[in-house]
Amino acid sequence: MTPIEFAPKPAPTEQTEPFWRAGLDGHLALQHCDACGHIRYPVSTICPVCLSPTATWKPLAGLGTVSTYVVFERAYDPSWADEVPYVVALVELDEGPTMLTNVVQIDPAAVRVGQRVEVTFIRRSADAVLPQFRPTDRDAS
Repeated sequence: MTPIEFAPKPAPTEQTEPFWRAGLDGHLALQHCDACGHIRYPVSTICPVCLSPTATWKPLAGLGTVSTYVVFERAYDPSWADEVPYVVALVELDEGPTMLTNVVQIDPAAVRVGQRVEVTFIRRSADAVLPQFRPTDRDAS
């Protein structure tokens, strides 16, 4: 499948590059504070819990639960016109952080709060993938 070019494209920085590279490698990774273990999302230079500046990037299971969502019936950026209707959701990852993302591979009318989802990576350009989530039948851990 040819990637759908879209704008705005992710603009990796030195700080966020490991997040985007992990996606290109097919897994979801976030910073884990070296001092207290808190998983940082969004990415930051210091831990919001203990203020430590050190962290290690580690992969996550990529499983979570839809905590809320909205179905977009209109594309607010022309690059999303072919995606309408699409779901924008807050997904609470099993490890704790909540991500703003899309729920894909399901009829938008079938998405539900409490629904279990797993990460999937949708290629949006030659050098960028977006972590999005699709329904799963796996039970919560």
